[in-house]
Parts: sequence; C-alpha cells; structure tokens
Amino acid sequence: MITPRQLASTVILFLIGSSSLFLLGGNADRDAWMSVVIGVLAGLLLLSGVTLQIQRLEPNRNLIEIFQMYFGRIIGFMFGFIYIIYYSYKCIRNVREFADLSIMFLLPDTPLSMVILMICFIGGYAVIGGPGVFFRMVEVLLPILVMIYVVLFILLLSAGLIDLNRLLPMLEKGFKPVWDAAIPEIISFPFGEMVLFLMFWRYTGVDDKGTIMRMTIKGYIFAGTFITLMNIITIASLGQFASWSVVPLLQATTFVELGNILERIDPLVSLLLFSAVYVKLTAYYLGASIAFSYLFRVKLRIAAIPVGIGIYVGSFWFKSYMHQVNVGFERNLKVHFPIFQIVIPIVLLLVMLMRKKVRSKDNQDDSDLTKRGEESDDVHIQQQAINRG
Repeated sequence: MITPRQLASTVILFLIGSSSLFLLGGNADRDAWMSVVIGVLAGLLLLSGVTLQIQRLEPNRNLIEIFQMYFGRIIGFMFGFIYIIYYSYKCIRNVREFADLSIMFLLPDTPLSMVILMICFIGGYAVIGGPGVFFRMVEVLLPILVMIYVVLFILLLSAGLIDLNRLLPMLEKGFKPVWDAAIPEIISFPFGEMVLFLMFWRYTGVDDKGTIMRMTIKGYIFAGTFITLMNIITIASLGQFASWSVVPLLQATTFVELGNILERIDPLVSLLLFSAVYVKLTAYYLGASIAFSYLFRVKLRIAAIPVGIGIYVGSFWFKSYMHQVNVGFERNLKVHFPIFQIVIPIVLLLVMLMRKKVRSKDNQDDSDLTKRGEESDDVHIQQQAINRG
C-alpha cells in the first residue's frame, strides 16, 4: 500500500521529471516563468476539478476499471487500450531522452540499443516490484535530489551567474505570447500528466478521500513552485540563450567555477537530471503495465514484459534527440496529449455524474414506491379494523 507521504513525494518527482531538461514556455523568452505560473494554475484547476473528482467518485477503482464500469465492456476496453498506448508512448519519450542524453554527456561510445536496453531493464525491475516498491523508492530519492538541487542553485548564486536583471523588461511583447506559451503546452507538459495517477490512487492505504486529495495537491503545489523557481534561475543565468540551449540548466552549470577548486560539475548535474527522468519513465511504465494487467487479466509481472518490449522497440522510432523534442513540442503537446489529459477525463467525469444522478433518482423512486406501498398497507389494515368494529 502507498502512504500519503509516498504519494506526495511521487507527485513531486514525477512532475519535476523531464521538465528540468527544458525551458518551459521558452516561446515567451524572458517571460517564460510567467507562462509556467499560468500553467501551474490551469493544471491545478484541471487536477482539482476533473482528475481528483473522478478519483473521489470511484476511490477503489483505477482508470481501466472506471472505463469498463461506465462505458461498458467493449467501449471501456477500447478506452483502456488507447490509454495503455498513451502511457507507453510517454514512457518511450522519456526512455529516449534518458538514452540520448546519456550518450551525449556520459557514454559517447556506447551503442544506443544497449543504453535503451539497460534503461528498460532497470525500469522493469522496479515495475515488477509493484506500486508499493516504486513509491517507497521515490520517497527515499526525493530529499536527496531536492538537496542536490538546492546546492546547485547556491553554487550558481555563489559563482555570480544569477542576474535577475535578465528577467527585465517584463511583458515587453505583451501578455499574448505568455498565454500562448502556457496554453495548452505547459498544461500538457508536465501538469496535465497527473491523469496517470488515476492508476495509482486506489493503492493508497487511507480510507479518507480528503487526505488523498490534500497530499496530492500539496505535492503538486510544491512541484509547481519548484519548476517556476527553476525557470527563473535558468533565465537569470543564461538570459536570451536559455531558449536556445538543448538542456538549459545543464548549460548554466558549465559556467560554475569557484576558484581552482570547484568546476565542471555538469556530470553530477546530468546524474541529477537523469534520476528525475528515471522516476518519470518508470511511473509511466508502471501505469501502462497495471492497465495492461487489468485489461487482459494477467499478473503485473507478466504484463510488464510485453509493455517493456513495446517501449524498447518504440524508442527507436525517433531519429535523434532533437527529432523527439520537435515531435513532442510541435505535435504532441498541442494536439495529441490534451485529448488524453483534458478531453477524455472531462467526458468521463460528465458520464459518471450523469450515471450517479440517474442511480440516485432510481433509488429515490424505489424508496417512494416502497413508502407508498407501506402507507397503502396501513390504510388497508385500518379499514379492515373499522369493518370488524
């Protein structure tokens, strides 16, 4: 079972995940951090108003079970299957990011196929252990990674690389570029990705629905604040070059040099970034495997094998790291992902509310009929007593 603390920890690292690799809202230039704030607020509205409401109505079922319960066996199966594809595709993107950056910064002579294979094996090992093992692992990782991030920010500040004047002038081109950079891109990545947790919430070891909602929202707000701060520091360190860099935060750390003692800390930062990406890809791998196990009625250990093979093979579809990034930002974030994160959950919630209302009305009608029947019986008994008298 998952504890509330483990749930909040996983929400935080899941949202930070691969978002640390990019300058979110980069099309807004120095105002990108404002786009992130808008994305955080819009994502919070989606989380509290839609995703968590689905969980509240069916706290003991995951997304696949909910689809089959409210849409029927055939249509529910179809929706469940496309979500397996969606979760697997998101995992593929993170696996390819992990592999390409590993080769780029750490393992330049290692074949791509071997790097991807090792990533899939490591992720699969965590998935086979189940949600409890994965969430406990994240709980241990979170304080370590957050502490390293804090040290990194202190080093950037100590090296004199952070200049808040690089954030000025604000809104030089108006508010429209800020809004356009946030909607729907930043909702889709990373904040709308909380739809994955519809596969995990049922494993929480608490009966109080309010506790699950509170811990999820607390983790979300912490992650949103952290990502916004990370964007501000990146822009303040690199200025206009932040939107041009392949991995902005990593690029900023290459300039850290304190005397002749501390320099070239980018390999350490690479490991830090990869750890967060690993958490995210494993979460998607786990979500896809759980969905597969429920849909095809097999054990999680068995489901992890075909899902892992699909992830491994699918990772070779992208020609390069930049191809993967361009497909993601030009097509997926604007067109594909909002369907799974916004449109389908809203439709599902409406269907659930309508079905609940119909059931409530039917129960009320049955209760009224029963009450009328009892009243009729009472009148009949009284009439018989009068006749006898």
